[in-house]
Amino acid sequence: MHMKTGLLISMQRFRGFTSLKFWARALVILAALLCPTFNGVRFYAQALPGVQPAARHIVVISVDGMGAQFYASPSSSLHIPHLMRMKSEGSFAEVVEGVYPTLTYPSHTTIVTGRMPAEHGIYTNLSSREAGKNPRDWFWFSKAIKVPTLWDEARKAHLTTGSVFWPVTAGAPIDWDLPEIWDPAKGEVGDPIYVAKFATPGLLLEALMILGPPPAGEDQDVTRAHLAEFLFKKHMPNLLLVHLETLDETEHQHGPESAEAAATLERIDARIGEIMDAVKDAGLEKSTDFFIVSDHGFMSVNRLIDPNVLLTKAGLLTADEQGRVTGGKIATVSNGGSFFIYWPDGKNFQSEVDAALKPLRDQGLAWGVFDHHALVEMGADPAAQMALDAPRGAMFGSGAGGELVTEMKTPGGTHGYFPYREGLEASFIACGPHIKSGVNLHRIRMTSIGPTLLKAMGINDPHFGSQPPLMEIFK
Repeated sequence: MHMKTGLLISMQRFRGFTSLKFWARALVILAALLCPTFNGVRFYAQALPGVQPAARHIVVISVDGMGAQFYASPSSSLHIPHLMRMKSEGSFAEVVEGVYPTLTYPSHTTIVTGRMPAEHGIYTNLSSREAGKNPRDWFWFSKAIKVPTLWDEARKAHLTTGSVFWPVTAGAPIDWDLPEIWDPAKGEVGDPIYVAKFATPGLLLEALMILGPPPAGEDQDVTRAHLAEFLFKKHMPNLLLVHLETLDETEHQHGPESAEAAATLERIDARIGEIMDAVKDAGLEKSTDFFIVSDHGFMSVNRLIDPNVLLTKAGLLTADEQGRVTGGKIATVSNGGSFFIYWPDGKNFQSEVDAALKPLRDQGLAWGVFDHHALVEMGADPAAQMALDAPRGAMFGSGAGGELVTEMKTPGGTHGYFPYREGLEASFIACGPHIKSGVNLHRIRMTSIGPTLLKAMGINDPHFGSQPPLMEIFK
């Protein structure tokens, strides 16, 4: 995350455990976490004695930021053999309609619940709705999810679960859980000691003893893939959720159509192949289905727009000398491609906000403006009073000082826009012994993925999610 731009959306979420000094310290401290409980977190794998693993397994790999165009209409120079083989031998969608805003945490929660953000409660990446208060806090904790998840359903069916840095899983009732979380006081840096506080007790130490510490500078998705391989071979969960994120980071830095993005996806394709090999090595190839999903696509950007500058000048927000919001009558959340505005129940700042944002409208710096009723209809944050969507080539920041518009020194990319805009399409590929080959689903909703994953696990719950499963993909 490039904090110097004032942005509060992630450009470099977890950096991976790449420092050997971290691991030297971790060996001592992680050993203390082998007890069955730590910091109020239960060791869920021990909670169902005598239950044998079921015959069916599914591995869900999320490639953060992978737009559907990468595999639906790939460039001739792009070498992603595992993804293309899974597409040809399995079922796929050309377009997955995402949620608003098209961000990592709301989207990943929709994937595992089959519900829109308004229902599941993870409305954006950032959790604070008070101006200037806890601006670095994300929706890390599963207790914020208001509806049943795949791991809840699996547990009721006496199936086991595992997670490798899947968003919003800290404290979740997952048997083997390595959640995505970082210390907000330190920022988005890799700290295994901090993660261990919220992971399944002893799991990181167990992985370290078997895998060894990752080499300094190792690609973080290599580390995540190795952890996924370890979890599957060692514990054989019926549901394994894996979050790979270096493509998202690369697209933020260089743009979705860059050579760097293509090279990153090619490396991720190799990681997917390694995870598939691990399933084969475990002897479970004939009982395991694979699902490749993503949370959103991307758009290229070269301008940064800071609506908080106008709102601060109008007296609706207050800011310090560094241009950071410290308080105000209203609150805002920058989502990159969109910008959500809030004010307390019983108050109405609509006219003041409209007047403050007039220069933004006059300069054509908004692709669209959604009122509260439109956001409710889209299943977005029910507390948001209005939202701005950025014009093509631009993104919104959270800075409250300086110029309204800043030209970027180097082009990049972002997401968070209205999900039906070109380039924001998410991904879905399914392949395995229970999946039909040659099925093109064309266009699906992200809310249909969760019920489909549940069906693949062999669980029938007609009340799970808001859409029926994609039955046409199953043999």
